[in-house]
Amino acid sequence: MSISTTIQRAVPRIPQRRRLIFGLGAQALIPAVSLYVALLLRLDLDESRINYPPFWTWVPILMALRVAALVYFKAHTGLWRYVSVPDLLGVTKATTVSTIIFTMAAWILTGPEEIPRSVFFIEWGVHVFLAGGLRMAVRVGRERLKDAGPNQEPKRKLVIVGAGDASAAFCAQVKYTPEFRLDPVAILDDDRTKIGSSLIGVPVTGGIDDLPAVVEKYEADLVVIAIPAATTEQRTRIINKCRESRVEFRILPGTDELLEGNVSISKLRRVDVADLLGRAETHLDEASLRNTFAGKTVMITGGAGTIGSELARRVIEFDPAKLILLDRAENPLVMLEYELRALLVDSPHRDLELIAQIVDVTDPISVRNITTTHNVNIVLHAAAHKHVYLMEDAPADAIVNNVGGVVNVARAARECGASTFVLVSTDKAVSPISVMGASKRMSELAIRELGADESTHFAAVRFGNVLGSNGSVVPIFQQQIEAGGPVTVTHASAERYFMTAHEAAGLILTAATIGDNQEIYLLDMGTPVSIDSLARTMIELSGLVPDKDIAVEYTGLKTGEKLTEILSSSDEELDTTAHEKLLLVKNTGLGTASLDEIDEFVKTARQLSNEEVKEGIQRIVHDYKIGGID
Repeated sequence: MSISTTIQRAVPRIPQRRRLIFGLGAQALIPAVSLYVALLLRLDLDESRINYPPFWTWVPILMALRVAALVYFKAHTGLWRYVSVPDLLGVTKATTVSTIIFTMAAWILTGPEEIPRSVFFIEWGVHVFLAGGLRMAVRVGRERLKDAGPNQEPKRKLVIVGAGDASAAFCAQVKYTPEFRLDPVAILDDDRTKIGSSLIGVPVTGGIDDLPAVVEKYEADLVVIAIPAATTEQRTRIINKCRESRVEFRILPGTDELLEGNVSISKLRRVDVADLLGRAETHLDEASLRNTFAGKTVMITGGAGTIGSELARRVIEFDPAKLILLDRAENPLVMLEYELRALLVDSPHRDLELIAQIVDVTDPISVRNITTTHNVNIVLHAAAHKHVYLMEDAPADAIVNNVGGVVNVARAARECGASTFVLVSTDKAVSPISVMGASKRMSELAIRELGADESTHFAAVRFGNVLGSNGSVVPIFQQQIEAGGPVTVTHASAERYFMTAHEAAGLILTAATIGDNQEIYLLDMGTPVSIDSLARTMIELSGLVPDKDIAVEYTGLKTGEKLTEILSSSDEELDTTAHEKLLLVKNTGLGTASLDEIDEFVKTARQLSNEEVKEGIQRIVHDYKIGGID
């Protein structure tokens, strides 16, 4: 057994009380040494000039004062092997107070010929140095012993991107915790004033563009991105540099987690696609939202889905009196209810009345019972079938759920006196070539007709794909990668618009606060993303090589799928609103129908063949192309 292992095993076996007494004894001896060294420094290192009788008189007094001050400030109980800045500050406070008392007593009771006055100030500095140094020596010694232990894996060389607070906290934890087996060798930051300096002893060697060269120079094994407030563009740039360097990389939490103190190695995670496709946080008009939702009864249909659940999380912030979640998916609804109730326990919104209920929106009686019983004020309708290829084979179900469900809930909202109804629509409703898109367009037309009496404010909100939603392309790709491939892409040129559920929910809530009746809003979706590029990026983010480790296969577009979705048709115009990312759709395209016609079509849809249902859709949604392939 090595000496380091013997020491590491022996020290914890010493009783805690004995260790405390030993530590106090060691700290009691330091003042004797510090006073002696201070006299030597004051007397030009001439030991013969020291007046020993006063020295031996005052040493026990100084020792007692130092120990009493340490105990008073609780600076004697810290574990030296984990000593940190707060521990050293405690030692400094204890030293300062005991020095003041000692100086006043010695000044009154002794003459300058016995102890020169400047010795008191010199001794303070020497004592702080020795007391703090002893603690640091124990910590460093322990870390060196642990590093020198047998069977230790070689440390992985680490490059950190970012030289801010998060980087400092992370770097300190890594350096002072040998068990992580990480060795920070360089830090990179684009702030040129920081280059050439060091952070926790680690040199800041260059900017982010220097990453490939730095990785090669230090033979780094891992890169950690420690810039919590980085924009999507900045993260993309850094990740591309990491990929260029062919090095493993991880990312620290975002700013919100940083504010909660979650900067630690345990929070390191792989970079995921949301880091590349996510956008800067949308700033909402919280005053308007609070004015709209505070004290109101809010009902969310499709409440257990990706959008519905995020709407629930976000609307809680604006103090509704009651939140009703409706869904026919039992298990997801139960899990969401547990999640929200746990959040409400210690929340300022804990008085919120939360109701989760199984309801099928195609059943008008069940919906009406809820709205009238609870006097619903605001309805956010997110319940819908959304998968394009499934709806091609079940067009009647698409119409009954996506159109009939909307009409049922909208009528119930109007009858109970609700002030606002917001329909969650989709970009696939624009010039639709799929049953799903056409059903959403028909629901927009129904909303326009239902809002004619202006008793309830009806609005629809269109947007594209929700990043990471259930059954969407991102989780499917992830499953395929984990299974070893292949990753299936419909077409090399296919593109889609993406938005996070968090951003989409915020803008849907905003739509409930602005505008007039019978309006359709469009969320600013940014630029479309290549699905092929997305698949290959996800493979690379998993540490694999596309077409080598994981195959990418092209399956061809399915019926109803487009190469690129469009956000508004040529017949529609877009206008700005009070919110920069919320656009108003004017001249809302082709298609018109009476509610009676829509009602009759919904009622008879299941009695028709698939072809007859699609022909019926086309009579209402004039620009729908049956069986369209882009």
